Amino acid sequence: MVARCLVLSALLLITSASAASAAASPHGLTQQVDVAKQLKEELSERNPGHEMLKSWNGEDPCSPTAWEGFSCQSKDGNLVVVKLNFSSKELQGPIPAAIGNLTDLTEIDLQSNNFTGSIPGSFSALTQLLKLSVNCNPFLINQLPDGLSTTVDFSFGGCAAEEYRSPPEAANQRTFVIGGVAGGSLACTFALGSFFVCFSKRERRSQKTDCASTTNPVYEECSINITTNPAVQQLSLKSIQTATCQFKTMIGQGGFGAVYQGTLAHGQQIAVKVRSPSSTQGTREFNNELRLLSAVWHDNLVPLIGYCCEKDQQILVYPFMSNGSLQDRLYGEASKRKVLDWPTRISVCIGAARGLVYLHNFAGRCIIHRDVKSSNILLDHSMCGKVADFGFSKYAPQEGDSNASMEVRGTAGYLDPEYYATQLLSTKSDVFSFGVVLLEIVTGKEPLDLQRPRSEWSLVEWA
Repeated sequence: MVARCLVLSALLLITSASAASAAASPHGLTQQVDVAKQLKEELSERNPGHEMLKSWNGEDPCSPTAWEGFSCQSKDGNLVVVKLNFSSKELQGPIPAAIGNLTDLTEIDLQSNNFTGSIPGSFSALTQLLKLSVNCNPFLINQLPDGLSTTVDFSFGGCAAEEYRSPPEAANQRTFVIGGVAGGSLACTFALGSFFVCFSKRERRSQKTDCASTTNPVYEECSINITTNPAVQQLSLKSIQTATCQFKTMIGQGGFGAVYQGTLAHGQQIAVKVRSPSSTQGTREFNNELRLLSAVWHDNLVPLIGYCCEKDQQILVYPFMSNGSLQDRLYGEASKRKVLDWPTRISVCIGAARGLVYLHNFAGRCIIHRDVKSSNILLDHSMCGKVADFGFSKYAPQEGDSNASMEVRGTAGYLDPEYYATQLLSTKSDVFSFGVVLLEIVTGKEPLDLQRPRSEWSLVEWA
């Protein structure tokens, strides 16, 4: 009852607080201009100086003449974008989420490029879409977002070797695609963690690391064999060291260990979690996260794309979430630079909720996260909320299970009192913790803060 009241109260507060903002949202041509600008920015971030993008002049993609790749037609007296054709443009990086805001689209052709990641969840808003072509994108995941109409003619497949063109690399390097792209293998195109491998004949350099290229990943034997998800690749320690420039840039620290930023050869930015020898989380949490994340996949969960267990190292590799954590955006350093607006807060809230619902309804036996908190909700380049960190996650106990009572896990301030008192785990524990996150979103306050007046130490008690 406490968890239910907490969640309902927080949702009501969010809805009322955002009412004024909703009325001011852009519509019509103004929205189309804003979306086109965002689309250009997203593509330019990973494709600087691209000829097609440089040709996009003016603000309106339909007027006075349509931008390259855009097809427009008249609707209610205005020109609107109905088709996008970016095929064979050698575009790299994630598919822009902004495309999902061009709601009059009927056809999208993105084939024969180097897009990475998954098809954005924003595409679910394209109710007029009839055709979506993403053939010959070797690093794109073959999965449609939830909510996209089943009537869409979806085209996904491999490409012949002569048809494939790799991203630009250093002039003295030759690039190869690992995993047999030739022949159009579906398993290969589904493998998000497939890598370009750069070879070159060069003199041996002592005490130096080339951060611009990667060496051939040697797939070492590991105690965990992932077979349920070909998108999760077993990587060599050497390839990870090269991608992170010998673990040069640390971007975070958690119970498992340090998190480092890196870049794969084909340009995808990654976050690399390296287990610390002194970590309170160990092999059990490592194996647990491998097992769970190799089985689950959803737009609102941070996907595992690789792992390594070589030379006593235990490493997990994820896509880099460029906008950090929800916690940082609410009351961390990022909040000092820009306040999170209400529409974005609601969007993040809904996204994280969808991720948890997916876990709680997974394959007939739900998964309980056990550590839902704002620092475990990460934001990608389009501010889409994704639930992360599954080290403590468990399958929900079923009737007759001997381990229905288990060690209590979680974070102070988010922990469900009933779970703490009884040690009986259920989805209600995640619901309570998510309710605390909703209170954080509404108030912008930390769940526990001893610097506040005594009556306000606990955000839940204060609320």
